[in-house]
Amino acid sequence: MKKNFNLPLIVLLTMFIQIPASAMGLFYTNATYPVTATGNEITDFSSLKCGTSKTTNVLFLFETGDASIDKAAKEAGITKITHIDVNEKSVFIFWRRLTVTVWGE
Repeated sequence: MKKNFNLPLIVLLTMFIQIPASAMGLFYTNATYPVTATGNEITDFSSLKCGTSKTTNVLFLFETGDASIDKAAKEAGITKITHIDVNEKSVFIFWRRLTVTVWGE
């Protein structure tokens, strides 16, 4: 009887294909990456504002917070968004924090 050793490999590759394009280390992550740039030009760098919003996850069982772009923009009084960054910090499956930073005028 011939055993099929390709099945575990196919399942493993399928899992990696479905992972979203974000920073995620297996045991520890602390990475910031851009999400989008709107194309709005900054006319005066002294008027550039920055707003943040966060969500925290514990044991991938409980998640609390609001990491929306809208909340971050309203917090800083931003009406014209120039770009958005995301910072992801995690420690294995125990703890994860996602911070959305919105930049604009």
